[in-house]
Amino acid sequence: MRDNKATRSDGIARSSLFAAVGAGVLASICCVGPLAAVAVGVGGAWVGQLSALEPYRPLFIALALGALAFAWYREVRPRQDPDCACETGPSLKTRRLLLGVGTVQVLGLLAAPEFIGRSHAATMSNEVVNVATQEVTLEVQGMTCEACSQAVVYALQRLEGVQDAIVTLEPPEARVRFNPEKVSVAQLIEAVRSAGFEASLKTEPSS
Repeated sequence: MRDNKATRSDGIARSSLFAAVGAGVLASICCVGPLAAVAVGVGGAWVGQLSALEPYRPLFIALALGALAFAWYREVRPRQDPDCACETGPSLKTRRLLLGVGTVQVLGLLAAPEFIGRSHAATMSNEVVNVATQEVTLEVQGMTCEACSQAVVYALQRLEGVQDAIVTLEPPEARVRFNPEKVSVAQLIEAVRSAGFEASLKTEPSS
């Protein structure tokens, strides 16, 4: 039979890795969740509730990294030789391969919001269109990171008639250029709300 201490040690390392993955998911879901929901066509006010986890993101990141470090410690620390040479559990190579894959997954989850913000930066198109267009600015509430802003961009660009959409966190707003014959301002606002964020037409201050 396999040495009980080795079996218990492997179980602790595996549990630590699962905890790290779980904390990584919680650390990224506040940002990636709304974007993923919009990408697959799922919407609703509940999506915006994911952003409520954003203030706890530093805690989740610390938990993920701590659990990951502990898993590696349990794996690489010196062990006593088992009482017999009849181990039936995963080999050392297999265990460390799985731990390495888990590490990549956790680090990928933690880096996802930043990666999304850099790789999906929206710019106004200079394309000349042959139809009359209108541009409005919507105030958007509830965004906490660049991934949230991209969720709003995708939600708007899915509407027929929307030419361009730029969404910023500071100030929290969406500038949308669209064909008023195909889509209305009310539909733009509803699209943002379906992505989980509150929106309203921004009024220019009177001079």
